[in-house]
Amino acid sequence: MTCKSKSRRQFLQASLVGGVGIAAGLRLARAQAGTTAPAARGGSPEAAPAGQTPFTPTEINKPLGSAFGIKPGRVVWAHDPTATTWDGTTNTPGWWDDSNTNPAAVSAMVSKVIRSVGDAATDKDAWNKIFTDFNQRKGKGAVGYKKGEKVAIKPNFNQCRSHGDNANASYVAPQLILPLLRQLVNEVGVAPADIYVYDAIRNVPSTLYDRAAKEFAGMHFVDSTGTEGREKAVADMTKPLTLSKGGVTFYFPTCLTGAEYLINIAGLKGHTLASMTVCAKNHLGSFFNANGSAGAPNIHPFISVKGGGRGAAPQTAGSYNGLVDLNGHPQTGGKTILYIVDAIYATQHNEFRLATACKWTSAPFNGHWTSSIFASQDGVAIDSVALDFLRNEPTISPTVTGPVDNYLHEMALADKAPSQTAYDPAKSGKPLASLGVHEHWNNATEKKYSRNLGTGQGIELITA
Repeated sequence: MTCKSKSRRQFLQASLVGGVGIAAGLRLARAQAGTTAPAARGGSPEAAPAGQTPFTPTEINKPLGSAFGIKPGRVVWAHDPTATTWDGTTNTPGWWDDSNTNPAAVSAMVSKVIRSVGDAATDKDAWNKIFTDFNQRKGKGAVGYKKGEKVAIKPNFNQCRSHGDNANASYVAPQLILPLLRQLVNEVGVAPADIYVYDAIRNVPSTLYDRAAKEFAGMHFVDSTGTEGREKAVADMTKPLTLSKGGVTFYFPTCLTGAEYLINIAGLKGHTLASMTVCAKNHLGSFFNANGSAGAPNIHPFISVKGGGRGAAPQTAGSYNGLVDLNGHPQTGGKTILYIVDAIYATQHNEFRLATACKWTSAPFNGHWTSSIFASQDGVAIDSVALDFLRNEPTISPTVTGPVDNYLHEMALADKAPSQTAYDPAKSGKPLASLGVHEHWNNATEKKYSRNLGTGQGIELITA
């Protein structure tokens, strides 16, 4: 796979066009929603902005959209309190060290969720079924992974502003990524040189890189710097993403566009603008503006559901949402074989560093770290489950306000969106079909969805 974009002249021409589109999109969003002051980056839960009501679900055991997968609508949850022994303070070493996060316990959880998603008794068989199911849905036939095919992995490294250990920054745990890489190499047969771990606008931290690069010679680690052994993310100008409203155009990195498959690994946390950030929003680290700068600020006006955010007043239910375009594009959702949510150390919001305040009070966590991993083939279903956990945790629920599940409605019903948007992010002339299934559980004690109850064709939450 090359990491080259078009010529400088073509790139600058595209930059000019892209810049005009971004400006137009921001003017449109602000004209429709109003302009507000930037949100402060804090270290505590955010209360609901004045005049904004707490989030109240409406689709309780009433599925929207179309479930899919080996076991349609299945979301798997593994929970093991022995995985986390960090004291919440020490950073010499920090939470990311094996002395504080038990690699054996986390690896066992990874294996459990993979086997349950794949509905198989072994990791190898589960992966084969996952790849085969994906290829069948993509019209490639009943075939599994073939040697030479490239796999991209997008962890959430949002708080990694350097290559160091990033102190108590919240990001996907090395103890989760390493066993996943081992399974891909040893069980699936992917050559290390065909794996690309990336975040286009942040840094691959040393806590992962130092171990993974040593264990997997030739594996690619792509980030915003391209220094200290990492490769620099480069925009592919040939496969643009254009938002279905606002005319804003973005570009993906070549490490993603050159891959056949994608694994999306998000963190579990609230968000100061979108109320929560899990798998759908993880892709804000997957694209650029035309001039190569981070595109995330220019999509914020199209995903905001909270007042006081960066550049837009809160959206209402039934509004266009840019996360649908971002996740419905052939280069993102169109390549994703597996969604994982790292909830080993959940944190309160996107800028909240890990601390003892991040321990959850709700059951079954009961004052401990969340110590969990979620996985699914369905990105809508897994984000729906994540939302139910977040909105029912007292330390985070003040951040989860406004119509946070609006994007899930729009994704589930992309072919007949409540906003009446014709979502077509690749400008193919063919609007998106449903991207998955959405509903809310019956209650926070039983945590049952329609398939658990036998009442509908929605989500099935399984404990592994």
